[in-house]
Amino acid sequence: MKKRIEFIDALRGFTMILVVFSHVISFSFMYENSFVNDIFISFRMPLFFFISGFIGYKADVEWTGRTWWTMTRKKLMVQLVPTFVFGLLCAYAYLKLDFTAFVTSANKLGYWFTIALLEMFLLLYTTNFVLYQCGGKKESRPRKVVALVLIYAMLYVLRHVPQYVPAFQGVYNVLSLHYVSLYFPFFAFGYICSMYKEVFNRILEKKYFAAITIISFALLFYVRRAFIHPHLDGGMFMLLISLITQLAVGACGLLIVYNTFRTYSASFSSETKVGSALQYIGKRTLDIYLLHFFFMPNLPQVGRMLENGNNAILELTFGVGISLLIIGICLIVSNILRTSPILAKYLFGVKSSNL
Repeated sequence: MKKRIEFIDALRGFTMILVVFSHVISFSFMYENSFVNDIFISFRMPLFFFISGFIGYKADVEWTGRTWWTMTRKKLMVQLVPTFVFGLLCAYAYLKLDFTAFVTSANKLGYWFTIALLEMFLLLYTTNFVLYQCGGKKESRPRKVVALVLIYAMLYVLRHVPQYVPAFQGVYNVLSLHYVSLYFPFFAFGYICSMYKEVFNRILEKKYFAAITIISFALLFYVRRAFIHPHLDGGMFMLLISLITQLAVGACGLLIVYNTFRTYSASFSSETKVGSALQYIGKRTLDIYLLHFFFMPNLPQVGRMLENGNNAILELTFGVGISLLIIGICLIVSNILRTSPILAKYLFGVKSSNL
């Protein structure tokens, strides 16, 4: 059994906290002008997809039809079934939405993430299978890179199809293709970095790497916020510039966080309290993601208070505090549900042997 990388689990836990924090700020506090949250939003989902792609790379896999189906079936069970169970329950409980309304919505009430990630893995598995069969049953890393770039080009084109073919909008929403096209580059980036792990690690260890990524992130984030966002209606050129800078900001941000956790990996090991806690959260990200929407408090008064002046410290204190409380409740509920092997299997994709 392949040993888990501890700092990666801790990194997943940290990213999950950022996801819940962002939802607390937006949905609980209803605070729309958060500078702190804007910073986190710029890299939190890119980081999540990067990690998914990074740990998704498996070297020396024989991509037979059986392998493709085994891995695809596992992803369908782990990501599709739980999403519809919790998503539909949440949709009906809070908004009285039926199955059709939930499925045809683009963001699935926030449950788009597992749908988009599932589609990315299916694209990846199919690509690996085709390349393996056409390449003499040998792995070709350069061809995989080219294929991933072509897939993103295809997704980018599909992103604009509804503008010219309105009938495609329904399919576009059902498949949450907006989010697939938006975050696939980061998923592919993580996969490529894992595929060329030795080269990736050497780049991270370069003397000026950290300084370059931090300065680039700060400058690009400022440019997007001050100059690009106010002019997004300026035509195709501004939309293209916005896309390029968005990808660059996300890449710089996720690299900063990844490199920080990697550099201080000893502090995030299971031997430390912080590392142990983050790893536990990191191993239960699916559970927390599926459950946390049920426990969002309605606190618009906090958002109104934060709007009065520079309250970044208060925002972090209240936001992180409530996020950790929500995560704690999710973990309690998760552990209760996991006492049933059947529920653990179908709600969280847990193998019987892991219980």
